[in-house]
Amino acid sequence: MKTLDFLYEGACLRDLGRHYKDLGIGARMFTFSASGFEVGFKGTELSGRFIATECGRPQGEASIAVLIDEEPFCQSRKITLHQPDAVYVLAQGLKKDFHRVRVYKRTESACSLTGWKEIYTDGAFAPLPPFHGLRIEIYGDSITAGNGVEGLKGDDNFETRTENALISYGALAAEKLKADFSLICIGGYALYRSPWNAEAPIKNIPEMFSYADCTWATTHENAISWDNKQYVPDIVVLSLGTNDDQYLLPLQEPRRSEECRHFVLETKGFIDKIRQTYGPVKIIVAIGMIKVSLVTNLLKEVVASYPSGVYFLEFDSLKEGGYMANGGHPNRAMHVEAGLELADLIKKIS
Repeated sequence: MKTLDFLYEGACLRDLGRHYKDLGIGARMFTFSASGFEVGFKGTELSGRFIATECGRPQGEASIAVLIDEEPFCQSRKITLHQPDAVYVLAQGLKKDFHRVRVYKRTESACSLTGWKEIYTDGAFAPLPPFHGLRIEIYGDSITAGNGVEGLKGDDNFETRTENALISYGALAAEKLKADFSLICIGGYALYRSPWNAEAPIKNIPEMFSYADCTWATTHENAISWDNKQYVPDIVVLSLGTNDDQYLLPLQEPRRSEECRHFVLETKGFIDKIRQTYGPVKIIVAIGMIKVSLVTNLLKEVVASYPSGVYFLEFDSLKEGGYMANGGHPNRAMHVEAGLELADLIKKIS
């Protein structure tokens, strides 16, 4: 039995999304939605030792998605991390040949922390082919995290069992483009301000720009930093504003107009920060997978203020109809449609 531990750095393993090594726990943490790793090996079996928090709690329990070789995202196998520290079989009964196994976190960072300690194979680990494709970084909220995408009629309250970031619009667009992708998203968070996370120390997604993960307990003092040079995208997607809309709508004038102005300034500030950090990256500002009232025109105003390099996308995915779980989150058909819309725009501007 061959083993890779969490400190391994080499050609046989590649991190997916944001991650960090926790030397105290002895694990490589992957906490944001759709983060994880891929590993190459020649053998018939692969397993891994994983840690997780919130085990057994319906609103927090984590799960991962496993893909063998070239399996599409929609055929991934779900493994629920039901124990705080345990070994799980990732693949077995394979032909003794080279295989690539990808592991993605299905659930979002606010719900649980996850990490891997060791990976085992009955064969030998082998180098992965290098990646030379498009890189996409997506900032979002519960929509991007795939909240409710696997919900069935009657799943009106949030539970992580209905969440699967790997079949959210962002992941599906990346898959169609054969691109690498990284999601930075938490349900209830906003571009500027949200009514759903008033008790959280970190108030919006832009604050997480250089964080390796973020939970409801993260503060500016205890946050794990992320070096943005580790992942320089070609395309950045800002799929935010739905929670801002729900914050802005109940406000009375003149405060609403004042807060709308702050929303515009915050959005422009975030776009400017992204461009200052990454250089000439192309930015897509997207909205519309849940109906909004105010922010669409505000986002159009922001995009129009840039002479080039910033694009607006208003999703038309609500036309798919059907039940929307967890209080009205997009269903699978809506994510498929939005993924196609995003992929088409990226093709046009790349």
